[in-house]
Order: sequence, then C-alpha cells, then structure tokens
Amino acid sequence: MDWSKIKTIFILSFLILNIYLINEFLKIRNSNQHDYIIKSSLENRLKVDEIEYVEPPKEAVRGKYLSATPKVFTVEELKKETKLAGQKVILKENNALLESVLKEPIKMGEKFDPTMLTAFMKNNILYHEQYRFWSKSDTTITFYQQLNNKVLYNNIYGELTFFLNDKNEIFSYKQTILIDIEELSEEEKILQPMKALETLYENGDIKFGSKITNIELGYFTYVHLASSQVLTPVWRFVINDEVNLFVNAFEGQILQLNTEERKWSE
Repeated sequence: MDWSKIKTIFILSFLILNIYLINEFLKIRNSNQHDYIIKSSLENRLKVDEIEYVEPPKEAVRGKYLSATPKVFTVEELKKETKLAGQKVILKENNALLESVLKEPIKMGEKFDPTMLTAFMKNNILYHEQYRFWSKSDTTITFYQQLNNKVLYNNIYGELTFFLNDKNEIFSYKQTILIDIEELSEEEKILQPMKALETLYENGDIKFGSKITNIELGYFTYVHLASSQVLTPVWRFVINDEVNLFVNAFEGQILQLNTEERKWSE
C-alpha cells in the first residue's frame, strides 16, 4: 500500500472541503450583510415618510407550491348531514357551490364579533373548523378557508359567506371548499417580508403617514385550471386596518385581484 499517495489524497480532499466551506460561509455572510443593508435603508426611508409597521414574522424562510381541488358536493351526502336539518340547501356551479337558506334566521348583535358565530358554525356549517373570519359589511360576513393557520386569500373556491337582512339577521349563506390539498414542489426559499414591503413601498402603494397593521403569510391562486388550482405562498400587508396588499413570496411581484373574475356565472 502506497501511504504517500493516500496521504496526498487526504490532503487534497481536506483542501477541497475547506475551500467549499469557506465559499459557503462567504455567501451566507454576504447575503446577511446585503439583507441588513436593505433593511437598514428601508427602515430609514419608512421613518422619513412616517410609515409605521408591526414586527414582521421571522419564522417563515421556505415554502412550497400547493395543488388543490374544489369539492363537488352530492345530494346524497347532504341528505345525511344532520347539521343541515334546519336549512333549505341547493347546489350550483356543477355542485361546487352550496347555497342555504336558514329556516330560522340568526340575530346578530349591534357590535359584531366573529366569535358570535362560533357555536352556530360548529352546529350548522360543514367543515366549519377550516374557515377563518375575513371581513364584514352591512350585508355580508365573509370567511376564507385556511390551511395550517394560513389563509387561502380571496379564493372563490374556499369561501364561506353569510348574508344579512335589514334586521341584521343571518338568513342564508353560500359555501365552497378546496380539498385534496397536496404539496406540489420541493421547499424553496421565500422572499423575506421586509423585501416584499420594499417592493410595495417603491411601487407607491404605501402612502405617507400610513400604518402597516398586520403582516402575515398565506396562499393565493397562482394557476386556476378548470378542475384544480395551484397555490403559491404570498405576503399579505394590511394598511391602516383597511387595505390588503399582496406580494408573491416566491417571485416578488405585486398581486392584483380582479374582482370580476371572482363572480359566479349567472
């Protein structure tokens, strides 16, 4: 056995390993320095424009594309559901949309709180635990489907909407839900929230004196096919507790919601 050659091989192997490790270290250091410079510069600009913001999430660093399918309800399964006993239910949109009229309307208090609906939803709404409160108007209360505490934003196939009459009573609702939600890709590095915020700021979407009251990660429809969807991670920024802005957490572009596309066909 030639120990001299073996020794040389070990030395070369360790040398290559050291070069690799040094290179990776420099990449991480430069990346951290770059992120720090961006954050520092952005913080200064926001301060000048008197823009305040909540502390952004720190735990989210990677994400995946997801696939999902709208659930198709059947008359047979609905007949077996005891939760629907006090309702008149019909199916629309190729049975993907459930519409219900309550036999006894539910009175809402003058000062609305989503928890008012907790007991009612538990006893009367299918898959109630999969929805999170989104918004309320004079005539509607809207919930969106969530997955692992992340909301599927503005998704017409993952929505629960209650309708109010002129007596402030819930008299009907419509419901859709996505099923067969699966991971569609390997984990990828996502855009950090401060970088996404910078994109909105430089685009002029955050005005002087604004306050960013919430920053969270959720999902948005990336590709909408006839029988399925592809969902992508997105950052949601709430401005002054009123306006919602979204940034694709993989690609970094600002997402615009076309409300016309969300309407069901007549």
